[in-house]
Amino acid sequence: MLTYKLHLIRHGLTQANIDGRYVGLTDYPLCDKGIDLLNEFLLDYKYPDVEKVYSSPLLRCQQTAKIIYPHLDVCPVHDMTEIDFGDFEGKTLQELQNDEDFINWSRDSMNYSPRNGETGQQFVKRLVLGIDKILMDMTSCEYREAALITHGGVIMTMLSIMGFPRKPMGEWVTENGNGYTIIITPQLWTRDRVFEITSEIPKSFKDIDEEWRMQRFYEDGEAKFFE
Repeated sequence: MLTYKLHLIRHGLTQANIDGRYVGLTDYPLCDKGIDLLNEFLLDYKYPDVEKVYSSPLLRCQQTAKIIYPHLDVCPVHDMTEIDFGDFEGKTLQELQNDEDFINWSRDSMNYSPRNGETGQQFVKRLVLGIDKILMDMTSCEYREAALITHGGVIMTMLSIMGFPRKPMGEWVTENGNGYTIIITPQLWTRDRVFEITSEIPKSFKDIDEEWRMQRFYEDGEAKFFE
């Protein structure tokens, strides 16, 4: 059965991340520390090799894509922007903790929206459209493996709502520059809107070497590859 591999990677660190602010559509760039951390990752870890890079159109994701995949063009997918936080945008938890609308939204974000923002249901519908567009492009161009540089909220929502194994959203919190690999089977996606979550990324060179040796062991059936 034909499958497609998509690597979901959260953008690098921004000053708003450091400050603990709710940032959705505000177009923050990466901060200097965020750029430095991504470059350190590239020295110590291996991001997957891909045929195409998709990205949220926001600057922090576009910059991240160019740092991780400097030799590939970046295709913006507007449906993969972060959730619209409306009037909560740019504020910290401390600033919002006594706001009645924020309390209601925190209790039921799927059905309740921030003032002038979007509900979780609207967000999920938008992400489904985004995956549809990516999968359609991968199919038409015959790409089997691609990366999507996007936002923490996008990744958490996708994995908790559409991914297997099932886990609560809080267990899919993703650090900047990190992410997960998912496997999409077109028939299953079209029918049930679900995909398989397979591994965390990036991987250390040691982990990659261990995986290669395990693969060789199973292919050749000889224990010498463990020596």
